Amino acid sequence: MNADPVLRVPPESLLPRGIGRAEFFDLGEDELADPVPLFEAMAAEERHRYSFHAPIARPSWFPFSGVTCFFLCEDPERRELSFRLLGHTLDHARSLRADYVVCHLTFGPTDTRDEALARRLADDACARLAGMSRSSGVPIDLEFAAYTDSYHRPDLFASAVGSHPELGVCIDIAHTFIGSRRRERDYWRDLAVLAPGARSMHLWNTRGADDARANGHQALHPSQRPGDGWIDVERALDTVLGVSPKAALIFEYPVAAVTAHIREGYDWIEDHVKQTMGTR
Repeated sequence: MNADPVLRVPPESLLPRGIGRAEFFDLGEDELADPVPLFEAMAAEERHRYSFHAPIARPSWFPFSGVTCFFLCEDPERRELSFRLLGHTLDHARSLRADYVVCHLTFGPTDTRDEALARRLADDACARLAGMSRSSGVPIDLEFAAYTDSYHRPDLFASAVGSHPELGVCIDIAHTFIGSRRRERDYWRDLAVLAPGARSMHLWNTRGADDARANGHQALHPSQRPGDGWIDVERALDTVLGVSPKAALIFEYPVAAVTAHIREGYDWIEDHVKQTMGTR
């Protein structure tokens, strides 16, 4: 098994806005105990619907960073820990009436390196996650990423998720972009494979892995030209929404305040979606 992930860091308390909605991730215990102010703040911006990105919070028994998951780890105790953490998020999603929960399936630092085992663990995890979704009544979207050497093909991911109606695909346009470059695949072909199962999208921009490491999730803005290395966000939206028009759209870059620059990015995407897809 690979090295352990980074141990506990403070909650990130991320509140990414989306079109008509918001998504909450890794809240502190005080925020989760009284989330009403968060809901009210988003509703004041006409964002009345919301989803949870697992974990909604990290209990004391999960001493790892919020992005950590062990679904493809060879250690069964760690796999159970991730299922337990997802169950914790689903309980809160049900009680707080979240539309759906997003979770990761892969985590490169601790995933098995055995391709056959990775595929079997992924299929087993999806079957179990579908059962958890049925029991909780909360849909689950699994976010695609290609960082795990033993499990990075979009066709295998789409097949595993698509075998269960309770599950959907969350397409992160930037992680998919970075992953396709790393695997020397065509980005647009990867998107096309994932698009039919897409129920949600995470939107941010980057010019590649080095840029993402240096600058993180960069806010969308119409000045980001594909000719300068940026993702062609309009084409990415058209590729996915053309076959999955109801996919929820989340701007995955929480901001302290909606500045004029941030608003220009929101308006750019919202206007493009309206022009190409009509009222959603």
